[in-house]
Parts: sequence; structure tokens; C-alpha cells
Amino acid sequence: MATSDVFIDYPYELFSYMREIHKPVFHNSNVFLRDLQFSIQDYFEDKQGKTIRDAEAQRIAEEVSRAYERKGIFKKVNPQGYVLNFPELVAGKSGTRGGLSGELPDQMPPPKAAVSAPAPKVAAPAVPKPVAAAVAKATTTPAATGAAPAGAKAPPPWLKK
Repeated sequence: MATSDVFIDYPYELFSYMREIHKPVFHNSNVFLRDLQFSIQDYFEDKQGKTIRDAEAQRIAEEVSRAYERKGIFKKVNPQGYVLNFPELVAGKSGTRGGLSGELPDQMPPPKAAVSAPAPKVAAPAVPKPVAAAVAKATTTPAATGAAPAGAKAPPPWLKK
């Protein structure tokens, strides 16, 4: 029978495992009872090699959540959700990518601001004035000419003046 003692005594063990399997747990983030339950099931299967049933995992998750609530690690938001109060898991200023991707900060790609800007585009050739005047005449708005362009739908009755 699986016990919740290791999770209650060492909360970092559970939270680091949850981060390892790409569940986003950070200081002041939401943690749901189901996430806790499935993470506990996965932990016992991956780390200890034994499969536990859903009911047992739910029982352990409820015990752990009650213990964390007594310790001040969890603050209850609703019957199924908590806010995590664990300052050791504060997300970095660059966001949460480092914790979830498994990359160390010195191995991460540079931020977008540090990436060099693309080369400026070459300006389009100037259009001769007679062609520009013809284009301007052809693209006048329907409101200015009083007629709708070909294929346009009539405006709805509440927009008619």
C-alpha cells in the first residue's frame, strides 16, 4: 500500500517531479486536486515501479492537500483547487520556459530583443504620376461616388441613411 508520507514530509519532491513531467507548478500558481492525483500515480509508477489505483491515488492526493493546507503551502480557492505558496519555486523574470523545457538558463536561446533585426527592405520603385492618378481614380470609395463596387452586397437597412 502506497503512503503519502514522503510527499507530506518533502513537498519539494512532489513539486520537482511535477515540473519534471511538465506540469506547470510555480509559486502562486494554481494546483488542482486532479493534477496532484495523476502526478502521484505517475510518481509511484515511474520512481517506485508500482501501479496504484485511482481511488488510492485520490485518497493520497486528498491527504497531501490537507497536510499542505495545514502547513501553509496550499491556500484553498475552491473544493478542487489551491494556490501554491512555495517561494522556492518562483518563476524567473524571463518567464516559465526554463523550468518547463528542461533547459538551463545558460543553454536557452537569446530573447527576441537580443536577436539581430532583419535587413531593411528595399524601397519599391516610384510609380509614374499618370498611373498613380488612374489608380487613385479607380479606387475611390463607394461613399464618395454614390455607388457600390461590382459584386458588393447592399448595406443592411439599419445602416442606410
